[in-house]
Amino acid sequence: MQDNAFPVAGQVGYVAIEQPFGVQPPKVHCPICGQQQFVERDDEYLETPCEHLAFVFGGDEDEFVYASADFTERFARFDAELDARFPDEASRGGEDYEEASSFYRDLFPRRLAEMGYGAHLLALRITYGGMAEGGPVWFSDVYGFDYAAIREDDAP
Repeated sequence: MQDNAFPVAGQVGYVAIEQPFGVQPPKVHCPICGQQQFVERDDEYLETPCEHLAFVFGGDEDEFVYASADFTERFARFDAELDARFPDEASRGGEDYEEASSFYRDLFPRRLAEMGYGAHLLALRITYGGMAEGGPVWFSDVYGFDYAAIREDDAP
């Protein structure tokens, strides 16, 4: 799928960062404007997305925890195409559906390209781990920044 408003030009920028075990996840800032995307206040994370943030996929939640209006529209079209390809419950139970719909790990760049994103999107996958309930756990959060959202007043 390609969005005609933003023709795909090159591959989605996708960077995988793996932190040492036990190190807290970083405070992610926008690479365009420098704004911190989530702020921790009294053991609660407050969303503080800038206009360049397209999405955040939370590894702990295993779902998109933030989506811009543009990302939401693109995801709806992606979802509608999946529904057309796999119209009933029986077809959604197989490996083909799992492969076509999964965003896990290294499939992320392919899914973003299918949603119409190209080289103007930078996705940062940050993997971190720690101890929980007596055993090690690992999570990967993915932050997507859309360089097509840059305006003239973003320039230094």
